[in-house]
Amino acid sequence: MRNCLLLFLYLSCTLLHSQTEFEGIIMDADEKVPLEFVHVFNRKHSTISNTDGRFLLKTSLDTVLFFRNGYEKKVLLTGALTDTIYLEKNVVALDEVIVTNAKTILQRIKDSINSNYLLTPHTETFFIRALLRKNDTLVRMQDMTGTVLRKTSIYGNGMEMEKKDYQVQLAEMRQLGIIRDAYGIYFRLPSLYNIFGEFMRLNAMGPEFEVIEKPYENSEEIRVEFNSLPSSDGSSAKGHYIINRENNAILSFEVVSQGAINSPKPAVDKYSRLLKARSSMYFKEDLEKGLYYLHRAKRTFFLEVKTEKHPMPDVYDVEITLYTPESFGNEKIKSNVNEHKDIFKLKHPYNADYWEQQSWLPLTEEIKKFINTMRQGNSKLKTKGNMN
Repeated sequence: MRNCLLLFLYLSCTLLHSQTEFEGIIMDADEKVPLEFVHVFNRKHSTISNTDGRFLLKTSLDTVLFFRNGYEKKVLLTGALTDTIYLEKNVVALDEVIVTNAKTILQRIKDSINSNYLLTPHTETFFIRALLRKNDTLVRMQDMTGTVLRKTSIYGNGMEMEKKDYQVQLAEMRQLGIIRDAYGIYFRLPSLYNIFGEFMRLNAMGPEFEVIEKPYENSEEIRVEFNSLPSSDGSSAKGHYIINRENNAILSFEVVSQGAINSPKPAVDKYSRLLKARSSMYFKEDLEKGLYYLHRAKRTFFLEVKTEKHPMPDVYDVEITLYTPESFGNEKIKSNVNEHKDIFKLKHPYNADYWEQQSWLPLTEEIKKFINTMRQGNSKLKTKGNMN
């Protein structure tokens, strides 16, 4: 009888803690386009949607929430989940739209930094995905997870970036790609220090900007749109902040920058110049601490590159995605990588079991196809990776 009771208790605990896997695509309800960076979560588990709008959540709970700033939050029972989830945009209160200036907005954000962000050292878990494309063809991919000890959540009160602001303990990595192209060109990727540091650059507005505030109906959020005035070289920047109107905390930030288009191309045999850059950042509030941290973000920049050996310029685009599942930790970590080194030159063993189970950010169809192609070994160029 006692053995039967123990067996019953074991089976009950197993069922209680077992997780069910849910997969689907999240779409904008109006435009019917995939939505990236939707936070899919409940009290115990979380993930985010990828570029295809696809999410993969493993959970033992029966409720799932879907949220992205600028959209209405959706709460569903797991039994009601379908292959496609539609999110509705928040409605702008048109009678409250006002034209303002960048200095006023930035001053409000600056004045709230001390009360909204943790400005002392703390740890965060992270997931980083780095992709490199040449002329729209994927040539490298790299995923990394680990823990970072960072000096501050955001640089405020005159803080300057220093060499040891980020110490990283790398836990897992998968990496695959071409080292050099047919002309012997090696494209250098950013370092971990660059990745974490660049995501903290949030000031995209200046005095030569048109700024409009658009409060959302029935919401604490306000959308601040900015657009640079015409410039002589054709460069421009436009985007928006979404800000909590009660405490002036940044909830999200998006900007698209256009490089100079009116200036002639350099009349030299070797050059690179910025064509376009995009940044998207989403902050999350820790309800226990009442503080915000960068939860998910992406930076993409497009470069035109010409070399002495190749008369026609190529276009490279680098895409860096950062996801922070947990922040405000205080665990001790030991740096096991060079935070200032090109991430593609980092070395770490591949853990197949881990990557088969991870669900923080699903692979896109583009990446799946790239991995299959590379593993077939048909590339005539020298490759590098730890997944073979």
